[in-house]
Amino acid sequence: MKRAIVVSTLFCLLLHPSFAQKSEVSIDPSNSLGELSPFVYGQFIEYMGRCIDGGIYDEKSPLSDQRGFREDVLEKVKELNPPMLRFPGGTVIKIFHWEDGVGPKEERKAKKNLIWGGINSYRFGTCEFIEYCREIGAEPVLVVNLSTGTPDEAANWVEYCNGTEDTYYANLRRSHGYPEPFNVKYWALGNEEAAEPDAGRHQDPNKYVEDVWHFIKLMKLTDPSIELIANGESGHTEWNRIILKGLDGAIDYISYHAYVGTDANKPYSIFRKINDTDKRLGDFALLVKENSAEKVVNWKKWYRFPHREKPVKIALDEWGIWEYQDPPYGTTNTYEWRHGLATAHFLNVIHRNAAHIAMANWAQMVNILAPIMTDENTSVRQTVFFPLKEYRAHALNESVWTKATSPSVEEGLYSLDVSATIDREKKLLTLYVVNINPESLKTAINFINSQAGKLIGTTTLSATSLSVKNKLSDPDTNVVSTSYKPINKKVNELIFPGESVTICQFEL
Repeated sequence: MKRAIVVSTLFCLLLHPSFAQKSEVSIDPSNSLGELSPFVYGQFIEYMGRCIDGGIYDEKSPLSDQRGFREDVLEKVKELNPPMLRFPGGTVIKIFHWEDGVGPKEERKAKKNLIWGGINSYRFGTCEFIEYCREIGAEPVLVVNLSTGTPDEAANWVEYCNGTEDTYYANLRRSHGYPEPFNVKYWALGNEEAAEPDAGRHQDPNKYVEDVWHFIKLMKLTDPSIELIANGESGHTEWNRIILKGLDGAIDYISYHAYVGTDANKPYSIFRKINDTDKRLGDFALLVKENSAEKVVNWKKWYRFPHREKPVKIALDEWGIWEYQDPPYGTTNTYEWRHGLATAHFLNVIHRNAAHIAMANWAQMVNILAPIMTDENTSVRQTVFFPLKEYRAHALNESVWTKATSPSVEEGLYSLDVSATIDREKKLLTLYVVNINPESLKTAINFINSQAGKLIGTTTLSATSLSVKNKLSDPDTNVVSTSYKPINKKVNELIFPGESVTICQFEL
């Protein structure tokens, strides 16, 4: 039987007195953790499996519009409302040549996908990607091929996308039906280049620095306004130091990738790994600060393009949950409610690291490690979809300090994980609470250095067990319950249902 959703504190206490273990959440709105970029709710698509072809794009499907965009998928993507979309890879970038995917579709060059298998038709290319971004209101991020591509090719892609003058590549875009520039601001300089088994050639960080400087120069001379993401490597300290020092002044962000999964017969291990990621992100942020100047000085005027104006920040441009289930390469994953809770927990980590993280992209958006799954006939929202949607919908523009004290579910792992965002002008605060305990927790709400106003209401995500999932075989059944309850009064305590996510909106 489905767990009852909280109606009021008193009601739940009367009904479930034995399930109300005590805990406390403290919030200090005066203690800022930094501006929360809206780009931390981004998504990522790659030529991998059925993420693009057969996912967001399928010209032959009756479910698609005249552009080939799957309308049922598009509807769900708009619910997620990602502010940023990264394309086209991922590891596949090492064989991607952008000119294969522009111009008349019948003239485009279909090629073997040497990285992930299958054939890339490239009928969804740069222009289709930009159209998709505009349709969903997302800022595009393009990743550059450093391995089999050239600096010239990268600069020409910038000119194709952003050029406004009477030049060949700007005119080529116009001839393809796009008179106005795409104004792509964010460009990533490769992807996971240190990985020796991949098809790249930059496993030596000094070689990466030497080669990428030529890409930077030609790309920035083509459009000085673009911002660049250097290739960082999680767990590779020396690589990151060399990249930061070698490219300092020219890059705006450094990437970091973080996937988590569950160890066999240890269902709570995924939450421990997310806590570890929290610490590693903090360590990475400190490394970035120690190896890049806060303010660029002695910039050589003969570069002929400007240096960065702000400190280098982290681009968490791939994050998500990878359980190594079905092909390709274990990336077709069916998520349980446990993964929904883990997604919310991970979003809390991103909130707590707001001062360091400028953008974050869930990898990937459709079919591959994805919140949205499709087959030929339908599509479903996976359990992870719902926290991604609700966190994005309720986020405010600054992260503030929170702390939870709660019972442990295992040694060293506690029931509650929390974060909070604030809008000081509107005098609003949003508290996010993940309870991984099977039991409800009666929780004192303690505001520090601030008088709390009314609790406007709560949005609660829950399910009947940690193992339930949404399935393509039963698309009309949604195992995740989303319940909004208006409160409109001051409260000193709340009850957070077992195995739930609760988003609380306060007036200050």
